[in-house]
Amino acid sequence: MTNQIRNPNEEMIFIRCICLIGASLAGCAACWWAAGTSLGLFFGGLFVATFLIPAAILGQKKLNWAITGLAATVGPVAVVWLIAALKTSDTIEQWIEVTIVLLAYALAVAGVAVLLAGCKLPEIIAAAMPIVIGLAWLTWPVWLSATLEKHASNAAVEKMVKIHPPLVINGILTSEPAWTEMSLAYHLTNLNQDVPIRLPSSVIGCAAVHGIVGIGLWTAAYGIARKPRRLYSVEGPIFSEKS
Repeated sequence: MTNQIRNPNEEMIFIRCICLIGASLAGCAACWWAAGTSLGLFFGGLFVATFLIPAAILGQKKLNWAITGLAATVGPVAVVWLIAALKTSDTIEQWIEVTIVLLAYALAVAGVAVLLAGCKLPEIIAAAMPIVIGLAWLTWPVWLSATLEKHASNAAVEKMVKIHPPLVINGILTSEPAWTEMSLAYHLTNLNQDVPIRLPSSVIGCAAVHGIVGIGLWTAAYGIARKPRRLYSVEGPIFSEKS
């Protein structure tokens, strides 16, 4: 009977997943410590996912390894959200809806990272840009609200609100007060003050937009990776293409 040789790549994937799960739980624990089972815990979970997703998928050689890394990142967040929901008046149905928002958002952030990596950008840029874009998208009610007040129509603002993960989650968790009415938010944003909004009551728009963006970016990255690469010769004074 021959001894089976362990695949070192599989062992590294296992270790990587354990590290991601630990980091995700640690981030959620910090959010719980700071905000308890309030709306801040759910908002914090989105930020935890944003910071960890690029590390979870970049450098993976197989699609199933990337999906495993993604699950190791968002899974602990969803579990912590479930525990919080069971401790409050939120229902399992509401937890399922906010988890769908989390998964769709995570897919979109991962898509940005995969596309940048497929374009052969340096890994540090491919990892940093999705985080920057994700943070900018999550926080636009703070830094963009003054501009929206002056230059955007109410209809345009409403469309942005309907696909904004934190505000969608706020609309789904009806037991939580509106974020825009909290004392801290009152000094950070003009939403629901000079810019009237209605919190979304459905996750369909948010999940659909982020899911389509994510799948589209992953598909584009796959197409780029399959493109035949030209070879070059350095024998001459300039680079010449080889057939």
